[in-house]
Amino acid sequence: MEHYISLAFLAAGIILIVLEMASLTFYMAALAFASFLTAFVTWVYPMQDWQSAVVFMLGAVVAFPLAHMLRRHMQHKDPDPLADMDKGSHVTVAEVNTSGLKVKYRGSLWEALWDGSGAPQVGQNAEVVAREGSRLRVKAI
Repeated sequence: MEHYISLAFLAAGIILIVLEMASLTFYMAALAFASFLTAFVTWVYPMQDWQSAVVFMLGAVVAFPLAHMLRRHMQHKDPDPLADMDKGSHVTVAEVNTSGLKVKYRGSLWEALWDGSGAPQVGQNAEVVAREGSRLRVKAI
């Protein structure tokens, strides 16, 4: 029994997965899912070309809305979920200079911006208000 249709859809699925890795849109992944589904179904149940095309279209019709929902869910996530991890942590002011200050946090020195009232003093304890990239925003406790 020849399985050239199954192998063609399997190859198309692999190519679509590689293209998905480049585009990161989830739509190529939906087509890859439909291709893999068609390859599996046509391998188990040999069918004519038009029947395999119908299986592919049905798989795509199911996968596209799911891919769209997944993409929208991923776009509406917080861009930096670890930023809140630092909020509320305690730091110690290590250096104060004209360009900013450095605080001791997690066993190393971090650049920081002072949000508190008054001027920071070396050795003063502070609390992290936010993180902006690799810089912490701190205020007095």
